[in-house]
Amino acid sequence: MKRKLINTFIIGCSFFMYSSCYKTGETIYQPICKPDSIIVSRAIYNYLNFYDYNMLQQFNGNLIYDANRRLITAINLQNGAPANHFEFIYDASNNLIRINDYYIQPDNSLSLVAYYTLSYPSGTAASISSTAQVQLTLVDNVNHSVTSVPVWTYNFNAQFQLETIFQGQVKLEQLSYDFGGNCLSDSIYTQGGQLHDYYVYSSYDNGINPSRSDRSLQLFFQMYNKNNPTNSVHYTVGAGAGPNNFVIDKSSSGSYLYNIYNYPTVYAGNVIVQYDCQIPVPPTINLPATPK
Repeated sequence: MKRKLINTFIIGCSFFMYSSCYKTGETIYQPICKPDSIIVSRAIYNYLNFYDYNMLQQFNGNLIYDANRRLITAINLQNGAPANHFEFIYDASNNLIRINDYYIQPDNSLSLVAYYTLSYPSGTAASISSTAQVQLTLVDNVNHSVTSVPVWTYNFNAQFQLETIFQGQVKLEQLSYDFGGNCLSDSIYTQGGQLHDYYVYSSYDNGINPSRSDRSLQLFFQMYNKNNPTNSVHYTVGAGAGPNNFVIDKSSSGSYLYNIYNYPTVYAGNVIVQYDCQIPVPPTINLPATPK
């Protein structure tokens, strides 16, 4: 009986591998707990090429969801005050199709400074696809003009993890993963194809990565790991050095504390994530009355 159960599990996970499982068998998306607030440091999780065009180095803020627990707003704080307001827009198939980036003025009014549009192959739902076209448009509110950056092509593996970013025929970024689903390295290239800098992730915990709670979080933060890195190093070309000589720009090392559902809450002694956890209510089963 035990062997029969094991075989059934393997067949079932193989059948659903593209839609729901890592190679090791764990379900990819874990929406029980969704982050209400989060600190994402580039030294831990690289999100360089998606929205961080203004080189903030860190997202530290709040996340807001609609009644269906779909991400609709992210507010980034700087020095404790709201600085950036991100608005997430979806189509009828629940695909994330646009992110608006607003600067929050001193009077709390919003000024659109940039927006992203995302498109997917026909038939895509919930932003789950093998590829996506992403375009950044910058808004100049002084000269009342817009400038669109050439389209980026995002390519994902069978576990929906980002593998490469191309701009036309030029590769801008490449990520590699281990068998378990955690990023080993993330390499950033120049328009000329030269390696500019790279990240190395040498160890991970066994906790649930916060971005696994929501596909839009994976896309927004470029966080596609199954678990959470405990050691990361960022290498960049040294000042005056040759193109093949790299130095350590920054590094991070530490351990986590977790909530009761195995989502990380504290890293290296600092609170990094707070969650709203909702346990699915099992369906009511009405048993037939016992004959008297």
